[in-house]
Amino acid sequence: MQNRTGTRTAQYQFDSVAELARYVKDTPNRWGSTQSEKNPPEKSWDLGLGYKRAWELARDGWPEGAKQAQELLKALAQATPRPDVQNDFYGHMPHVPRFCAGAPDSMIRHTKDPRAGMGKVLTLYVPVNALASVSGEHMRNFGLGVAQYINQLETEGKRVEVHGALCSLVSGWRVTHTWRIKSADQPLDLAVLAFGIGHPAMFRRLGFALRERCAAPRDWAYGQSVSLELKDIINAPAGAIILNGMKEANKHAQTPSAALAYITKQIEKALDNPEAAA
Repeated sequence: MQNRTGTRTAQYQFDSVAELARYVKDTPNRWGSTQSEKNPPEKSWDLGLGYKRAWELARDGWPEGAKQAQELLKALAQATPRPDVQNDFYGHMPHVPRFCAGAPDSMIRHTKDPRAGMGKVLTLYVPVNALASVSGEHMRNFGLGVAQYINQLETEGKRVEVHGALCSLVSGWRVTHTWRIKSADQPLDLAVLAFGIGHPAMFRRLGFALRERCAAPRDWAYGQSVSLELKDIINAPAGAIILNGMKEANKHAQTPSAALAYITKQIEKALDNPEAAA
């Protein structure tokens, strides 16, 4: 774990969700407020999980969530066509029906993958901030969309590093927490990702607990969720992509497939215009 405190800024970085869970357990609550624990569990808020169970899943992973994710990801994989081929005047194989119909663009070729120029590793930060009005189920769908996008990239041979994040304005301070979900050389662990990004309790239980332990003065309103920027991250790698979409999950993640479409568009837009993404 690393932390940096500046003039009204505090940044915290964890190597894993499990390390974050240990930090929450071992670090005293500075505020005395305990909304992380006392807010009643509700399906729309934290999928009915509660604080104690949220802490356990942060420590151990969420096997049930991984099973659910596997089933939903199978459906997404079946419904999502490969985006890297198109009909053209030249290519590596014929499109027989178009050839028989006399169409001039009757060959199939691989298109240029916009991710190909991103280097050997894509580093992705996914803030889990969301207002109280954002549905817990839609937050889960957003996490599933991230999982499927990563799965597609790694199936294509790309290497991906993924971090969860939380960025807040707290009593006039800008406070950031990040936690690694997977390194580029690790396989995708759905039990870790399903909770560390895709479960609303990651923010509404553990995120609140992190705010209660941060260097900023006590905030009775528990701060304001804001979009993450690269400057908020300790030693942010060059070319990292930030996906600030969770706060709009009600709009963009009503289903896992809708979330995947939105995530794909946002990340590839950032890859095409890295200066804007930074």
